[in-house]
Amino acid sequence: MNNDDLLDPMHDDHDEAPDPVQAQAASWFARLRAEDVSADDRQQADAWLAAAPEHRAAYQRMQQLWTMLGDFAASAEVDARMPASVPSAQPAAAAPVPPAALAPTRNTTRRPRHRLRWLAASAAALVGVAIGWKMLMPPAQQQYATAPGQQRSFSLDDGTRVDLDTASRLLVHYDAKERRITLQQGRAFFRVAKDPQRPLSVDTDSGSVRAIGTRFEVDRHDGSLSVALFEGKVQLRQTGADGKVIGELTPGQRAQVSGSAVQVHDVSLADSPAWTRGQLVFDEQPLDQAVAEFNRYGGTPIHVDDATLRQLKISGVFHSNDTAGFLDALHAAYRISNRNDGQQIQLYR
Repeated sequence: MNNDDLLDPMHDDHDEAPDPVQAQAASWFARLRAEDVSADDRQQADAWLAAAPEHRAAYQRMQQLWTMLGDFAASAEVDARMPASVPSAQPAAAAPVPPAALAPTRNTTRRPRHRLRWLAASAAALVGVAIGWKMLMPPAQQQYATAPGQQRSFSLDDGTRVDLDTASRLLVHYDAKERRITLQQGRAFFRVAKDPQRPLSVDTDSGSVRAIGTRFEVDRHDGSLSVALFEGKVQLRQTGADGKVIGELTPGQRAQVSGSAVQVHDVSLADSPAWTRGQLVFDEQPLDQAVAEFNRYGGTPIHVDDATLRQLKISGVFHSNDTAGFLDALHAAYRISNRNDGQQIQLYR
């Protein structure tokens, strides 16, 4: 692509329509840099920014691009290619946010009225039409990971909230048409920001989960896939971008997925998984599975060699970082002893 391609409002490698949120961000960015901007304009812009996390993210990307363009944004060649008008924004009602969020990112000394309007139109046109938002999109792929014993909570570019459990890793790939997350290992809890035009998919080697706006947990561990739905509705799909739909979940259900086979059962769920609060909850859980949960969080590994003991059902609520408390409870409630040789903890009776 040459400079003429970048500056031509009709040029679009993929013939994609501008994203409406980004188009609104362009309009506000242009309006707030006009000399005749009013206090009412600023109040409406504040409300639009506060209405949704993706609004603020789109506006911040606009600021970054405007700074990056520098003096090139004021070139005569750009001026010659500007459209006659800038689309108007339709702000949503919301509580105002600090005016600092709208502060210009360049040194805007006073210029004649027509020059400031020209700059505003240039900003919107460059971002909304000529560049087609390609320069404003987040990196093609972002990676997030946690070490054993570590947990992380973070927000993605669209406002989706992710809680990432211990020893987990995921990749995020967003573009104009879809939101894809690959959970490579471990466990994550998603609070998905609604975007009907771009459903969010979480992919694993064992299958995929697709949602628009919902809360769900995906657990990829020991070659298996478990999905629990807390709110909304999700589709379960076979592996791959065009994977076949193999099931759906409603709130209060958990699914075990293996290839095209899906086993669904009802479960009692709170607002979020217990592990996001630092707890491990076992309800008639085989001892070997409970031990595996504790081993996720690091520390001296626990082993159960006795086949009968491995299947013993246990119940209780434990802190994920309190192995000693777990061992004490096993001894008090189930008369299970342990031996620690410094390399591992062996359970026995």
